[in-house]
Amino acid sequence: MMRAARFVPTVMVLALVAGCGGGQTGDLSGENGKGGKGTNVSSNGCDDQLSPIALDDASALGFDAASVLAFAEQSYQAPLAWQALPQVEYSPSASESVLTLSLSSRNAAWLVHSVPAKSTDEQGSGALLGVICPPDRLRVGVHAELQSTDGALAESFDATLDARSAYLATLRRAIVPEQVAGSFEISQVTAPPSGGAATAAVKDLTLDIVLTPGAMAGALSGQLTTQNSQVASSSSLTFARFPSDTRCASNQGGVAQAVPVSAESAALGQTGTDAMSQVNGSSALPIKWNDGATSALTLALSGLGDGCVQVAPYLGYEAPSQPAATVVYPVTLQATTADGRLQGQYGASLVSWPKLDGTGFSERIELNGTFAADALAATGFSQVAIPTGTQRLNVRLEALFEGAQASGKVTLDALQDPPCVTNPEPPSANSSPGCSGTMVTPVRGATWPR
Repeated sequence: MMRAARFVPTVMVLALVAGCGGGQTGDLSGENGKGGKGTNVSSNGCDDQLSPIALDDASALGFDAASVLAFAEQSYQAPLAWQALPQVEYSPSASESVLTLSLSSRNAAWLVHSVPAKSTDEQGSGALLGVICPPDRLRVGVHAELQSTDGALAESFDATLDARSAYLATLRRAIVPEQVAGSFEISQVTAPPSGGAATAAVKDLTLDIVLTPGAMAGALSGQLTTQNSQVASSSSLTFARFPSDTRCASNQGGVAQAVPVSAESAALGQTGTDAMSQVNGSSALPIKWNDGATSALTLALSGLGDGCVQVAPYLGYEAPSQPAATVVYPVTLQATTADGRLQGQYGASLVSWPKLDGTGFSERIELNGTFAADALAATGFSQVAIPTGTQRLNVRLEALFEGAQASGKVTLDALQDPPCVTNPEPPSANSSPGCSGTMVTPVRGATWPR
């Protein structure tokens, strides 16, 4: 048996990747050091080192700025949903509109290489410790025309696109409300009820956009800052999101941070239908159970739904070779083994992305399901003994397909929470005792290739 942190189902975290994974300060155009290398300082401890390159130079990353402009220089449209904000009165307030974005090239591009920023402490200890920066990427100069049909936004500005893929780019633009050309206006900001007088303001208003060959998505968001005589606080605000379709929205304030696409759209070069056909065309997988027995596993997908193009977050521990973006589709998975130990049907995810070497596509099936302790039949597993005291059962499956090669694992685990998780003590002035995590007991598992 092993102890683990309290069990939480795996959730794909979505993030808009711009600059060094966060907001940038200084020259957002990327034109510092125009005649040679320049450096931009980002807000998360990374310096962006910029090297000018030709638009058709693909030597660094395997794709060039021209291929990014090939899909970005179009007129994008998306339904725009202005959000109701209890503490902020603004025009146009909660309503629906349509956002149009048109981009044109400024005939400039840079290779961006991020390194930990130098420490500014008195000892001058060098690079900041613990900072891991994102992989190299291209930055492409563009001119943007942004309008909403309600007149709230009517902006014209120079900007840059950041791209780690020939199929996807991100744009980040700081917005100063007093300088907006459209009718957007913040009229009043109210502090939440508190024990004393407080002031409130909206800061760091930012437009984030994700662009793919077929669609765009993003948000206009900011920070609500409040302060009284004792404490200061900050919380996120979302003024608008686009598209208004929320099926690809993350849990971060409901902000749309992925682009909705149909199953028939070749969003990153492969349709969802083709990805599912590739998986279903695979032969039965020779597996080895954790007790040494062998069998054959058949995985069959059906019920393909529309997907979401997701910008891959850079959390610091992935290898730089991880895909810059993936498309995730909901599917129904039928998993069957020849020995009868597994006969299950589940809701799962099909993930697809282009290989970095340009030779095709990779696909992955992801399943992480939790079941009641007495619902063994629903897990699809049989011929197993469930430990006494089990409170939940968890089924995980991950299968990676790269051409004719396949690898993966499937597991059934028994979960038991300690009392401090299921019935926590109320907070007190005294320090609380430590709380061990959920107990995870492996019940059955298999891997392939065996």
